Amino acid sequence: MPLWGRKKSEAESRRQHGTEARSIPGWLATDPFSGVAGLLNRWAAPVVWEALDEKVTPLLVEDAVESVKLRGAKLELKAAGQVGWLFLSALRTVYRNTLTQDAEIIKLRDEVAALQERQLLMKETIESAVTRGDQMEARCTALAVRVAKQKSRQKPKMPSTVQVRALMRKTEE
Repeated sequence: MPLWGRKKSEAESRRQHGTEARSIPGWLATDPFSGVAGLLNRWAAPVVWEALDEKVTPLLVEDAVESVKLRGAKLELKAAGQVGWLFLSALRTVYRNTLTQDAEIIKLRDEVAALQERQLLMKETIESAVTRGDQMEARCTALAVRVAKQKSRQKPKMPSTVQVRALMRKTEE
């Protein structure tokens, strides 16, 4: 049976191992891995891997694993191997996800840059259209003023004889 085959409620396990993690220097009970730290603390004294504190690469992990001196019975080595494979599988998944997310971040940054460039171009186009509209409005206003001035300079038209006679009839009545 694998080491992780024991049956416990998830809440009970978290509570127990999280409490155990409080006594480990550098580990808080609120750390997402505090349960694992508490469990490992029961198996062996905590080891600080300073080389892995800031950055994790496959080569750094390989160097750290090679530095571990394993002594003991075949069953103990097998158990350590099983735990090692478990963590290596988890680490590989996290590493792959990180690479995928890094690639996605680069892609999104490129998209943001392209959208910002497009936005700037659209803003310049709108400003140009507004300026052109303002120029057209000023020109139309100037033309309207010119037409109004020309109309005011024209001589008033003389009424026709028909209009004069009609006006005279109205006044006679």
